[in-house]
Amino acid sequence: MDGIDKKIIISLFKDGRISQRKIAEDVNLSATSLNYRFNKLIEDGVIRSFKLTVNPNFYNKYYAFVSFKNEKDFNAPFINVKIKCLEELNVYRIHGESYNDLTDKISTMAKELGDPKMTYIPAQTPVKPSGVDIEIVKELLKNPRAEPSDMAKVINIPTKTIQRRISALISKDAIKVIPIVDLSKADIVVFGVFSKIVTKLSMLDNCKFLSFVEGERGLTVCAVENIKVAEGYVKKVREIDNEAEVMIATEYDISNDVALKELEDIENRAITSVK
Repeated sequence: MDGIDKKIIISLFKDGRISQRKIAEDVNLSATSLNYRFNKLIEDGVIRSFKLTVNPNFYNKYYAFVSFKNEKDFNAPFINVKIKCLEELNVYRIHGESYNDLTDKISTMAKELGDPKMTYIPAQTPVKPSGVDIEIVKELLKNPRAEPSDMAKVINIPTKTIQRRISALISKDAIKVIPIVDLSKADIVVFGVFSKIVTKLSMLDNCKFLSFVEGERGLTVCAVENIKVAEGYVKKVREIDNEAEVMIATEYDISNDVALKELEDIENRAITSVK
């Protein structure tokens, strides 16, 4: 791993569907050199895979972030993102049928894990996705970096429509492609900041790849080259909000089984209602 490899990985955090050609331009490499490095990162297990994270609002559900001490692990179908942190915490993104259902699920977790250290349930409006968007997202769940032209052959939707809808879904924070990286091998730092005044932490715009904001409150997730750079960001955050929660990830994963099932259920209900 060198500085260029780290830049490649950070580029993929910011845009998991970025083309190799664009990365090559950004890091000043030839297409051949970039392709070699990209494949080597995968072969060496630095980049384990790519996964699509789907905002539960997209499949008509609500979501929350909650953290607990990691003395125990917790697994359940309603957990779609899990992040293990240096601070002896596990952070979970969960989904539910309603705000009350989210609260009930957090209570269920608390019975086994103890009181939550952080809970974030933003105001949100679940949607019912269109049939076209469902087909596109289902294909991206299979292959998050699939080319629109290849997807068009499978789902029989015009390439330009697929390109336009993917851009719209990403801009609405409905979906995002995330590289699943072995952080110990990559030697980069992924950290999250939860703040009641997150909109004032504009310095994080330079490193963020995920952001969930409601009013002034929110959670921002960043990827940076090393711990020294991370410390610099954290110092600036503390100067503005000394109560901000900072969590440094050691590993993370995304589960899409429920998202796929929910999307298929929405499709099946639509077919049934037509009949």
